[in-house]
Amino acid sequence: MLPVYEAIDIIKVIPETVGHTQPWVVLANTPYGLKSFVAKLYTAHQVNNNNSVTNEVISNVLASQFDLKVPPGALIDIPESLQFKKPVELQIQYGKADPRLKFATEMLPNVNAAVPSLSKSFYSRRISLDTLYAFDNMIRNADRGQQKTNLLLGSKGAFLIDHEYTLHQNRITGVDWDNFEIDPVFTQHHLMYPYLKKSIKPKKQHYFDEFLEYLRTLNTNALSVYFAQLSSEGFNTKSININSWLSQVKQNSTTFVNSLKSSLE
Repeated sequence: MLPVYEAIDIIKVIPETVGHTQPWVVLANTPYGLKSFVAKLYTAHQVNNNNSVTNEVISNVLASQFDLKVPPGALIDIPESLQFKKPVELQIQYGKADPRLKFATEMLPNVNAAVPSLSKSFYSRRISLDTLYAFDNMIRNADRGQQKTNLLLGSKGAFLIDHEYTLHQNRITGVDWDNFEIDPVFTQHHLMYPYLKKSIKPKKQHYFDEFLEYLRTLNTNALSVYFAQLSSEGFNTKSININSWLSQVKQNSTTFVNSLKSSLE
């Protein structure tokens, strides 16, 4: 389960230059002391129609099974009383937000947003490029691109963030595995696509070997506790479709990986 905390102060709003969510940095009292969290104030429409909170939680949890780093997640209650002390624009945003718990991640120190101009070696010292590419295709993430990378870089690691658009129901149901091909929307605009595409053929042959091993040992049962927690908080998780999709990818792992390799030819 994710920890649940109550915010005790609103520190600031993060003005996204690309995107629209404008997350809040809030302070919460945890068993480990005061910590800052980046909380997403999704609207009820985003939560109910896009499954935004569930997508954030499940993608955050899944990443660890593929040895990909994410900021620790939490569910945050932001009391109504806090917003009354803030500027009117924050009060308006709070009023439009879904009233249920907010998905949040711990604020990481000393990180910066990834940019496409960095060298391949700079990235490869911090993250497995092909595993990230494959993982995003698995969770149907078209939102880690050249303009908005949704990847934070530290001195020794890279951290995946912002997964509200993953696992969209239209993209994980009714898949024809006999004629399966990776949709270009998940490949050609991906942050790592240019680096992987330009690799020499002998190296490409071993791309996704690591991902394939992780996929074969993927434990979807580990997600049950998170689905149950979200359901108890009033979220319609669409867990049946998500679990079915992940199981299908696992069962068709060779087909999936071959399609990934074809996308880089």
